Amino acid sequence: MGPPNWLGRVKHLMREQGVKQIDLMGVFGVKSQSGVSHYFSGRKQASAEQLQELANLFSVDVSLLTTETKSQSSAYAIDANALTEAFQTLARIDDFTDDEIFAFFKVYERMSGARIAEAYDVITKLNRQREEELESKLFKLKKAQ
Repeated sequence: MGPPNWLGRVKHLMREQGVKQIDLMGVFGVKSQSGVSHYFSGRKQASAEQLQELANLFSVDVSLLTTETKSQSSAYAIDANALTEAFQTLARIDDFTDDEIFAFFKVYERMSGARIAEAYDVITKLNRQREEELESKLFKLKKAQ
């Protein structure tokens, strides 16, 4: 069995927040770092509760960990390279000064196009989920009349 689909995102969050595998022993209910590595390798399956604990630990929605992607790299609904090209094109069309363009892309590079694309994807999915929940509730209200 291969690595779980949530692993790439968890590793990214671990790097960002300075968390080590040994710090996750409580989440997985194991007594050693090697116990955690069993979950990371896919030898053991994380439960829904464990995934929720991981999400809580990293202060993210569990859907960020559980939503499947097309590939473990950057398979977000919006392509980071296309996003960069769109910003560059708009900057030229809108006649931004060189200083304005430099300042914008300095901030943009610090955030990274891939992170912006990932955030966009997560927010879009959450908004769709909220809309579906609202539609479902409205349908039930109409049906109850």
